[in-house]
Amino acid sequence: MNKCEMNVRRLKSRLNIIKRPLTALWSIFLAFTIIVSVTGCSLLDLPQPENTGQPTATGPGLPVEELPALNQQQVLDDDQIFKYTLALSEAAPDFNALRPSGKADLKNLQAALLERVVDGDTLVIKIDGQSKRLRLIGIDAPESFSHHDENLRTVEGENVSRIVTALIEPGASIWLQFDTEKYDQYDRMLAYVYLDENIMLNELLARFGLVKVKSYRPNTHFHDYLKELEADAKSENLGIWRNDSELNDKRKGDNPMNKKTIYLAGGCFWGVEGYYQRLAKGVISTEVGYANGKTENPTYHDVLRGDTGFAETLKLEYDAEQLSLREVLAHFFRIVDPTTADRQGNDIGNQYRPGIYYVDEDDFDEICDYIDARRKDYSKGIVIEVHPLNNFYEAEAYHQEYLDKNPGGYCHVNLNLADLPLTEAELAVPELKESRAEGEKVDPELFERFAVELGDRQRYDRPSDEDLRQDLTDLQYRVTQDGATERPFDNEFNDHREKGIYVDIVSGEPLFSSTDKFDSGCGWPSFSKPISKGMIDYYKDHSLYRERIEVRSSSADSHLGHVFDDGPKELGGLRYCINSAALRFIALEEMEAEGYGYLMFLVE
Repeated sequence: MNKCEMNVRRLKSRLNIIKRPLTALWSIFLAFTIIVSVTGCSLLDLPQPENTGQPTATGPGLPVEELPALNQQQVLDDDQIFKYTLALSEAAPDFNALRPSGKADLKNLQAALLERVVDGDTLVIKIDGQSKRLRLIGIDAPESFSHHDENLRTVEGENVSRIVTALIEPGASIWLQFDTEKYDQYDRMLAYVYLDENIMLNELLARFGLVKVKSYRPNTHFHDYLKELEADAKSENLGIWRNDSELNDKRKGDNPMNKKTIYLAGGCFWGVEGYYQRLAKGVISTEVGYANGKTENPTYHDVLRGDTGFAETLKLEYDAEQLSLREVLAHFFRIVDPTTADRQGNDIGNQYRPGIYYVDEDDFDEICDYIDARRKDYSKGIVIEVHPLNNFYEAEAYHQEYLDKNPGGYCHVNLNLADLPLTEAELAVPELKESRAEGEKVDPELFERFAVELGDRQRYDRPSDEDLRQDLTDLQYRVTQDGATERPFDNEFNDHREKGIYVDIVSGEPLFSSTDKFDSGCGWPSFSKPISKGMIDYYKDHSLYRERIEVRSSSADSHLGHVFDDGPKELGGLRYCINSAALRFIALEEMEAEGYGYLMFLVE
């Protein structure tokens, strides 16, 4: 650090201590003026970045790209620390226009003195004559070298800690704004910390990417605001968020990573997160929380009651170029019991149900295909629910990365499994034969050995497309005409138990009997055979990652679903997995009136 920079830093620290009623920008201007007059240093002695004329949230004098990345390879030198403290100081006044409460009124806040910086998110302060450990609400910094557990110390955290230490020196006055709860379970004081009326330390660190924003429910007054600042830091690749971008650029040149997100519920989220954090490649970030419930802003204790509908869930962001969705799912099946509902390990309750919640519609078919491919590996039906993500609330900060912070903490998952490569059986990707033409029709005799053949079949015609669009729901049309797949479990006939027959929703052609229906656990109605030979056509389907056999109604050519060879052996070994949206049910007592009386003997 040169002489002028050293003097600027020292003078700024003094300004922080005496807290003159000036904005941070005016303080810096005075600092430079005094230095020039006293030391003879010219402003030209300091590095002068090119002025683009466009002020930014990181300050008018320092482009974002000049701020050094925070990573695990290098401790920042004094010059790099100075760049951060200068940028943070210059940016501070801009937050008054962004902060929901505007400029701080220090008279209404609790005054204290800083004794020392522990980490980027933890301070030791003196308040009312007593020393207290204080945690900054809503943010979570990487662990610095001051952490008691050497296994948790990071270079990244040390850099953040030194930046905060350079920004506020011991003895400086600070002001505390409290939220709903003043202390956490570790008896640490919880507060938003102001350095003056313009500068809140929490927001400053979030905007420059020096910390992650975490929920501290019920202390959420500034949570949404801090999340917005974090999003800006991510979009500009600042601080800790620059790591992924730089490593990705080294790996793939100018091609961006293929970042995807999936939500996995597999029992206690401590173990699920701990497992995925140990994977050698592809994991970008993890966060635990509560998914797909029926209330808002649940706490851990709310979810623990088991009546909110939420599942303890891991939010997993991953690079699909390094870790495919199929690999993500294979790891998931490795650590859960997919055949048990409302329980994983020793944890029992609806909040511990296994589930996969997607945000990308394109993921749905692959998730269902993978689950179907794994059914043969289990003696009981797979009960993992597959739904789009309806909501997700971040869990309390002490739950995040819990096993990193508490290596001996409870875990129902064998974390050592993360070090083992996935097997071909776990990936369940059969090799496709190139000689097979996509869409080729298949001989029905391969599947209908146990089906009867009914004579005097009635003619069933397909209505016009115009009539279909008018008579069918959107889902029924997309399934039967476009080959879409409805959601498992959340459909009309999955748990249907009445006696009767199931006919083509399009033409009325009889297809399946309730006598042949069984519970496969797949989430869709399943049948062991069709109601008669000649009712169904079979086609090879290569639309996903393995060959499947599609089934369509023979008269109207409606897409129905697929047939698999993992059904009950005592019923012939087949499983016709059919979309409820492709079917209409005719109850036994209505079959005569509907014209299906000749089939009543199959049901009675």
